[in-house]
Amino acid sequence: MLRNRVISLLKEGKTLFKYPLKVSFSSGTGETVVSVPKRNFKRAVKRNLLKRRIREACRLNIGCLEGKTFDVFIYYVGTELESYDKISESVRALFSDMAADKADQIL
Repeated sequence: MLRNRVISLLKEGKTLFKYPLKVSFSSGTGETVVSVPKRNFKRAVKRNLLKRRIREACRLNIGCLEGKTFDVFIYYVGTELESYDKISESVRALFSDMAADKADQIL
């Protein structure tokens, strides 16, 4: 079930990019999915670290969405391990753009 929603989100949703994150989103229930590719990070420890950093940044910056609910798919496109501050800055900018509906800056 989740797989079908993610596929439809990627096909029909709007897309924003702010290094090192790419976000596809659409109006919905508020579900968030985070993906870090195994191709770029072979060790599960690094992938899990990045996913934890992204989820924490999302949790702390949810206020930027101004009460709107979106289904969000966050994809880590960077090839290096980025700091939490860089990830948090990207999430904050992406959430602000999502709330303002600035999806015309598509990748």
